[in-house]
Amino acid sequence: MANVKTFIIYAIFFYLVIILIMFMFQRSLLYLPSKGKIDQFYYAETDLKKVEFITSDGLVLKSLFKKPSTSEKSIIMVFHGNAGHVGHRVEKFRPFLEEGHGLFLVEYRGYGENSGKPSEIGFYKDGQAAINFLSKQNIPKNKIVVYGESLGCGLAVKLSTQDTFEAIILEAPYTSIADVASHHYWYLPAKFLVLDRFDILSIIKNIKSPLLVIHGAKDDVISINFSKKVFKSAPEPKKAIFVSDAGHNNLYEFKIYYKINHFLKELKE
Repeated sequence: MANVKTFIIYAIFFYLVIILIMFMFQRSLLYLPSKGKIDQFYYAETDLKKVEFITSDGLVLKSLFKKPSTSEKSIIMVFHGNAGHVGHRVEKFRPFLEEGHGLFLVEYRGYGENSGKPSEIGFYKDGQAAINFLSKQNIPKNKIVVYGESLGCGLAVKLSTQDTFEAIILEAPYTSIADVASHHYWYLPAKFLVLDRFDILSIIKNIKSPLLVIHGAKDDVISINFSKKVFKSAPEPKKAIFVSDAGHNNLYEFKIYYKINHFLKELKE
């Protein structure tokens, strides 16, 4: 009996140690930035240029930007996922450039060439600074398409509850980071440990722009069930594209760009 009690005590101790480690290093698990200079190699043969803007807490953020080819075209403002940097997204969004749309690949604090440490509060400051930058470029909000990719959906939704844009596009959205963490770390009280929650489900009803949700049914990073909950809770007008054979990172292999472009054209009709 004493051996059983000792085993249980040790098991509880190690379990609590695991919880403590996960709590302390959670941002290292959530944010996976690629650091370093965004060389022109990434955006060669495009008209994208490296630009700078300043956040409310004084950080200078370098991002990639190109104005729309005409005043009739929109600009796609992209808030990317948790890994890599903006240079890795150029090829993915190149078709929008070829269509004449503007493109603003917003880089976060702590990613690419940017200083600072990633956090939910910090990301909101980065997003607001990005909108202010577009305003200074004389690009009206009704010509801005806010595009959230995975983690970036939380930022895209938050900004879309504050302003009216041409549209908001959510690629692989989630209900909250706490829910995603609980899904993957079911053996831990993850839902109660998450610091940067990005709680989409609680605010999606307040968005002020037409919504397009896209998600792959075989996504093993963010379950499509989260996306369906977000879509159900969102106000009209809204549209969803669920791709049966797509995973988390290969949606654009299923001609998604053309469906997005059709969605944007429908908004103008």
